[in-house]
Amino acid sequence: MKRSLKYIFANSLFMRLFIVILFAWSYLILSYGNLGLFELINEQHTPILDPLFKYVTHLGGGWFALIVALLLFALKFRWGLIASICFLGSAGITQVLKRWVFNWPRPGAVYSETIDSMNLVEGVDLHMQFSFPSGHTTAAFSVFCLLSLILSKKKYLGFLFCFLAILAGYSRAYLFQHFPNDILFGSLIGTLTSVLVYSWLNDKNFGNWGNKSLFKKNT
Repeated sequence: MKRSLKYIFANSLFMRLFIVILFAWSYLILSYGNLGLFELINEQHTPILDPLFKYVTHLGGGWFALIVALLLFALKFRWGLIASICFLGSAGITQVLKRWVFNWPRPGAVYSETIDSMNLVEGVDLHMQFSFPSGHTTAAFSVFCLLSLILSKKKYLGFLFCFLAILAGYSRAYLFQHFPNDILFGSLIGTLTSVLVYSWLNDKNFGNWGNKSLFKKNT
């Protein structure tokens, strides 16, 4: 596992970009403050970005993660199994933290008295509880990090997958659902869970069925 982790951090374009973004996002939070950065993001609304982020945010949804897991099961059983453990594990960690450890209010509750002066996206229902960490961000980074590891031979995909994960995470603040801190820690949980699970299971011997499709009959 140590060799796998060393290889991933040395060769994964996704991980290199993620580390850069992680430090950049942390710097912005420290510079502007959690609420200050959130308010800065809220000022950037445009008629083009509103519908874009309204749909991009679904890249961090449970249905998207389920579809990816099923597609991986259709390719190789081992990939589907690893994906299931990654996605369920990261989601479980996030839900425990947000519901039973922190239970912090979301932006809709924090800005309830001044919400009429904020930029909101039409058709987006605002949640009020369980802000930290962001579940959608966790799922997006878990899914796209794992895909980048599975398809590591096509290194250019690491850039695409990291970009999509970043868009999904950013959308959570843009849509008035989460604060920058929520996004930061969600991305950490999702990425680290996928890296650790993949490193642990990818080299395991799953037998003949490990590299076969779950949905195809073996003849």
